[in-house]
Amino acid sequence: MTILEAIVLGILQGITEFLPVSSSGHLVLMQRFLGIKESQVFFDVMLHFGTLGAVIIVYYQLIGSLIRTGFSTLFQADFYRHPRFTVSNTPHLKLIWLLLLGSIPTGLIALLFRDTLESIFDKPMLVAGMLIITGLILQLSRFGQKRRQTGTPLQAWHTPLVGIAQGLAIIPGISRSGSTISLSLLLGLSSQTAAQYSFLLSIPAILGAVVLKLKDAEAITIAPTVIVVGALTSFIVGYIALRFLLAMLNRGKFSIFSYYCFALGIIAAMSIWLGA
Repeated sequence: MTILEAIVLGILQGITEFLPVSSSGHLVLMQRFLGIKESQVFFDVMLHFGTLGAVIIVYYQLIGSLIRTGFSTLFQADFYRHPRFTVSNTPHLKLIWLLLLGSIPTGLIALLFRDTLESIFDKPMLVAGMLIITGLILQLSRFGQKRRQTGTPLQAWHTPLVGIAQGLAIIPGISRSGSTISLSLLLGLSSQTAAQYSFLLSIPAILGAVVLKLKDAEAITIAPTVIVVGALTSFIVGYIALRFLLAMLNRGKFSIFSYYCFALGIIAAMSIWLGA
């Protein structure tokens, strides 16, 4: 892989990681178009790691508060005497707990079905079909999307459902942000809460994926410089895309991305079928 190809894939990752159109699905199709034959799963994960930096920048104040609250709680005697009461009455601590609950199903799906789901990276036709499914998922968000700033508070029973949606989005072509935000909107959460929980939940998921892939580092055939350039590109472009998505959510335009997914899925499927 060349640096130019890494930049192209980094731009693609940065745009599609946050817009609900499946970054992994786009990467599979683009790699097929560029003629890249070898497995690029680790490179794809590092591009996701680059966009993770964009999430941290956008939500750095909240993330900082969560970290400070988490550490300070460890030294509070009341937490050990009355953990449930302390969590329920400390907003940031409650959010940490809800993020942990949502991460459990995602982790289980990744560990139990990792090899099966990753095999889909080598099946572009199936990826095209998953893009169409993502379009249907985005249309479902219209039934619960709220343009007002308030909505149903995030509750414990919401989190495993969103975590499952995130876990299934390991499948290339299924949008992680599209699945998690659409489900959250369908459950009645406000656009702001849905986006905030979705992107905070992506942090442990992406970090876990990176850790799982580090053991394959010796098998990497891509130059480190190429990986760094791709990750940096995805970070810069991802920051811009995330800001754009949040603006679209506030305007109630989230489901509009479904038409793009439908079109790309159909065009990709026809191109693959005709070129087979």
